[in-house]
Amino acid sequence: MIYWDNNATTPLAPEVLEAMMPYLRDEFFNPSSASRPARRVRRAVEEAREKVAALVGASPSEIVFTSGGTEATNAALAQFRSVIKLATEHPATLRTGSGAFCPVLSTGQADTEAWCRMLPGCDGASFAWANHETGVVQPVGELAEAARAAGVRLHLDLVQAAGKLPIDLHALRADFASLSAHKLHGPKGIGALYIRSGAEFAPTHTGGAQEDYRRAGTENVPGIIGFGKAAELAMEARDTYAALASLRDRFEQRLREDGLEPVINGAAAPRLPHVSNLRIPGLKAEALSLLLEADGLICSTGSACTSSEPHPSHVLLAMGLTDAQVRESLRFSLSRYTTADEVEAAADVMQAAARKLRSVQSSVTGPVMVYR
Repeated sequence: MIYWDNNATTPLAPEVLEAMMPYLRDEFFNPSSASRPARRVRRAVEEAREKVAALVGASPSEIVFTSGGTEATNAALAQFRSVIKLATEHPATLRTGSGAFCPVLSTGQADTEAWCRMLPGCDGASFAWANHETGVVQPVGELAEAARAAGVRLHLDLVQAAGKLPIDLHALRADFASLSAHKLHGPKGIGALYIRSGAEFAPTHTGGAQEDYRRAGTENVPGIIGFGKAAELAMEARDTYAALASLRDRFEQRLREDGLEPVINGAAAPRLPHVSNLRIPGLKAEALSLLLEADGLICSTGSACTSSEPHPSHVLLAMGLTDAQVRESLRFSLSRYTTADEVEAAADVMQAAARKLRSVQSSVTGPVMVYR
């Protein structure tokens, strides 16, 4: 199997599983307890916090562990009365709080003039550093500076960008940021909320004193340990992620050489090095993905959070694609474990699947449709 749906989730790194195992078995103690074994677990939690903080240029005291990126985003946006968001945001942002939606350009990047114009009157701003479907990277510095100039507090969704791009939250002076472990070969069910030192924050989880009273509830210790190890590995693998762009580009080039004429969504903007969102004109993505999966290539027809819904991608629609073009679009997201041999094999599978679809459809029969 060639697994290229890493924006949905990544396989657990072996080193992460090894780091977690003691805390699933022997080191089961509650880190809030006063016993010596519990204090040992508490030290391990704080060491993991340091590693996650280092990944995004934060201080350990600014990291609050959560159940994942969605909870972190929900908690951050709960601090705002009215928040401006990009029209291409993840549902965790789009469906939380009230406010305005800033349009994006056909590249997938924010319409910065509209962003600056819409900031006054809002007390919060939120956008993803890198988009979950296209991998398009936003002009982060420009958007953050505009928010600061307008006196608007800023939340950054780092779920897809963390571990793949260099991030310095202190330099950006962001107020809040969301992270998730399972997007960087860590475990599911654990994430983090960055809260800038001194920023006002009203907890959404109340109860005990965990996480310095900012998120009550007994800590998910194995998840936290795994997150810390995943963050450490991601920092060590930054050069690997940068090199992924050449593998991604090779895949796209192979499709061109094979005569498939792919159209790359977001190609005119900077993209995450491992993401290719593309369409083969005239071929339905769902039909194509079924053939690809049968031959061992796993990709996505949209984000994992929305692919079960019958509606076309709001991200691609916001970029100006037609409904038909959106339904032709596939997302391929590689990982740091991707090899050059996999790229060539994936291109071969794509060519075979496209040839098969084209052989059974025509201008008379129309495209192959999949009904569920």
